[in-house]
Amino acid sequence: MSKDKSFSDKTSADDKSIGFDYQYYYFLDKVLNLKTGQSAGLEVKDDVHTELDVDVNILFQIKHTVQTSAAGDPIALTELDSDLWKTLYNWSQFICDKSQGRGTSREQLKYLEKTEFHLVSNKTSSAKNKFLSFVESYQCGDETFDALYSHIESLGQKAEDANIKSYIQSVLKLSKTVCKKFFQRIRFELILNDVIGRVKQSILEKIIDADKIDQVFSRLDSNIRADNFMAVKRGEAIQISFEQFMQRYKRIFDDGRTKKLVFPPFTPDLPDDIFAQRFIKCLLAINDITISGEELAIDYTKYKLRLATYLNQWVQTGDLVMDEVHEFHDEVFARWRNEFRAAFRGCSTASDIVDAALLMLNTLRRERFTLGDTELNTSLSNGELYYLSDIERIGWHRDWEVK
Repeated sequence: MSKDKSFSDKTSADDKSIGFDYQYYYFLDKVLNLKTGQSAGLEVKDDVHTELDVDVNILFQIKHTVQTSAAGDPIALTELDSDLWKTLYNWSQFICDKSQGRGTSREQLKYLEKTEFHLVSNKTSSAKNKFLSFVESYQCGDETFDALYSHIESLGQKAEDANIKSYIQSVLKLSKTVCKKFFQRIRFELILNDVIGRVKQSILEKIIDADKIDQVFSRLDSNIRADNFMAVKRGEAIQISFEQFMQRYKRIFDDGRTKKLVFPPFTPDLPDDIFAQRFIKCLLAINDITISGEELAIDYTKYKLRLATYLNQWVQTGDLVMDEVHEFHDEVFARWRNEFRAAFRGCSTASDIVDAALLMLNTLRRERFTLGDTELNTSLSNGELYYLSDIERIGWHRDWEVK
């Protein structure tokens, strides 16, 4: 079978999607590192940008590749890389944008005084890339700008790709004074492959316990993605200040630092036969549900499964120890026993018994049980009742233990 990629493979939506996600997570990391008075934007002034104090901007061009070397690492950024020169071209156009009042060298230099340009990529660096070495040596004072400029001219002559050749020529159209300043303001951030890991490190540095980082990351990621989507629908730019970030998402970090339990969303796998569960049979026995009420039975089953799953997860992650779980079950059992002992006094007929059982069940369903420092919501509190009923510790009918 041929190993050549088809046209559809080369333009795969997956490749584009991971590039967008890479850009988004870089933006998220910048948001997490904002300070008072600063802001960050996504696809506003550039792929990503930050506005720092005293009107200083940092523009980030984000380039992700799925191409790998023979060793399995992302490919290296080459001297005549399209990502490199298209980025420098874009920035050169920003610098001399007449519509923004930067038609003269004087205005361009003023713009450069307050702007930095960062090329960010998961591509690796290479000793063969003399251009990057020239830029670094020039910025350190070990190489003259004339030597750097001459090397760029030689690359323009060497380039075989017409687009890359035109990108280089456009950069060189800047006046030498502007071009000199421009190359002082360029930074390269390569080999950034684990951008999500960087985001999680930034969350950790917000004084979040290591075992809560994934929970905070998941909630933050979900909420910011949703807010970005709604902003785009409203025709608004995706830009957020430190103050806005604190106002909108502070609660997520507060929850990450609290000892209160958190409830990550998940959908439990349902049993094949909903009505074969013991706790469902107990509810059928007192006419709380009927065989035709499968939707309600499914909801109650989800409550039970979520409660049981959370208890297991919290023990596994160390948020609870097993004796706390036992104490929780014992407390709910004690409340049930008090209600059960009082429920059937004076009942003489089967109908009276069923009515009393329903009244007791409805009373307990209104309870909000507490586990550690956390008050459970109604569905999880109900789930605990169904769980205890399922393991035959409690029941509703007066004769529930009679086999």
